[in-house]
Amino acid sequence: MFSPNQLFNDYINQVLPELGEQNMVQMTYFQYASYRLPRMQVETLQQRFETENTGSMAKITKLEGSLAFFNAVTTYGRHLEQADMRFRNITLNDEVVIPRDKIKSIYYSFNENYHLANRLSETKEELIKILNRKVDSEMRSKWVEEAVQDLSREEINRLYGDEPREFTNGDKEFKFLARKIVMQRLGKARTQIVRNRFLSINMQYAHFLREVPQIIDLAKYDITEAEWDATVEQKLAAIKDRHISLTTVSTYMYLHDLMTGKHGQRDIRFVFLDEIQDYNAFQLAFLKFSFPQARFTMLGDLNQAIFTKENSHSLISELGTMFDPEKTKVIQLTKSYRSTQQITDFTKEVLVNGEAVTAFDRQGDLPNVITTADFEAGVDQVIDQLSMNDSDRDTTAIIGKTLAECETLTAALKERGEKVTLIQTENQRLAPGVIVVPSFLAKGLEFDAVIVWNANTENYQREDERQLLYTICSRAMHELTIVAVGELSPLLSRVNTDLYTLDELTV
Repeated sequence: MFSPNQLFNDYINQVLPELGEQNMVQMTYFQYASYRLPRMQVETLQQRFETENTGSMAKITKLEGSLAFFNAVTTYGRHLEQADMRFRNITLNDEVVIPRDKIKSIYYSFNENYHLANRLSETKEELIKILNRKVDSEMRSKWVEEAVQDLSREEINRLYGDEPREFTNGDKEFKFLARKIVMQRLGKARTQIVRNRFLSINMQYAHFLREVPQIIDLAKYDITEAEWDATVEQKLAAIKDRHISLTTVSTYMYLHDLMTGKHGQRDIRFVFLDEIQDYNAFQLAFLKFSFPQARFTMLGDLNQAIFTKENSHSLISELGTMFDPEKTKVIQLTKSYRSTQQITDFTKEVLVNGEAVTAFDRQGDLPNVITTADFEAGVDQVIDQLSMNDSDRDTTAIIGKTLAECETLTAALKERGEKVTLIQTENQRLAPGVIVVPSFLAKGLEFDAVIVWNANTENYQREDERQLLYTICSRAMHELTIVAVGELSPLLSRVNTDLYTLDELTV
């Protein structure tokens, strides 16, 4: 099961045992990528959320997340069967044992019926044969003769291991020990072959990126070659520094799987994806490739796309091209059971052309919107609301836009004696009592009461932040309070004033 963050995993862990599910593997896409690429620092949700993605970068991000880009990698993979696979020398103590040109000639010596997996397998077999021949020739070297003569009794015992020590003559015993010594020395080279270390995913990925303009018409995506080239250099510099973005990592993993002939985990039978609106088409196509025998269940709310934003609305049509239509069922749920009718009516008016939402008939208080003149007055209002929520025994989450804002607010609340827990990372556990959580970590969660911190003009002004504000507000089940320091966000101006109470504290 792929979920948005560890907080959500904690939340549903309480539910799965009740359903009789005990063997569910739960992880986030970030954790999956980090597991696959242990030597890379994969971009976190916080980094992804706080990275400014405008102008040419926004256009390139959209392209990289598309099915067209997934198909481009697939096309490039087929091309590698004829040419352009990148190889590295097989070395031992800085000495080249098998040069990359030799590996390349072996790899492309097989006929056109050999696909990438077959080529790699046969190439490794040939390289092992070369290494074995090197063992035989190396055994006659003077250094080996000297090494055998210098062996201590303990070293000899270790080389023999559990093997019999009966030899018909001294020459055969010498050959036995010499072979052991040479194989030990060449063992690292053998490991390079067995573990595919003569392939270079970094060089291959760089070559692919530079070939993209020949595979995809960038003009169709309003991207110039100069913009593309500049982005390529940024990506390669990051990878050289062992950093990779969540946008880039899917392409990187898919290309690696094609190079090494992997066909996914066939033992996985069911894959569940939650918050699907923040996946792009490339990621979904890659997961389908990675779990080829699995049945997929995908759930999401297109109104809550805080990463893919307006691009999420094309996801349904793209999904239709990935899965067999005759084996696919799309169910649209339009009734919200989480929030009271008052909260649902309020939040859906934040959206423009959002997906249809009908409120469940559960009554409650109107959302309360409070504007204050300064930060300190805003903190006062949060404390007052916490006191009221505590008297009602509500669990409360204070949701800020960024982690930095949440850190500042937490420090101010603790200075005034409030017991609150700051949630800082996607791998952190849920804590009892009042929590302060940044918006990008609140996905999928629900709380009795939510206080939206600082929904002012500075924080929420762009049209592409409507879905983010909607998502934050819709975490509330019973009580919704919105506090703004200064002028209230214009994104709330279209909400009917009858749907909330307004307190303007300007003094």
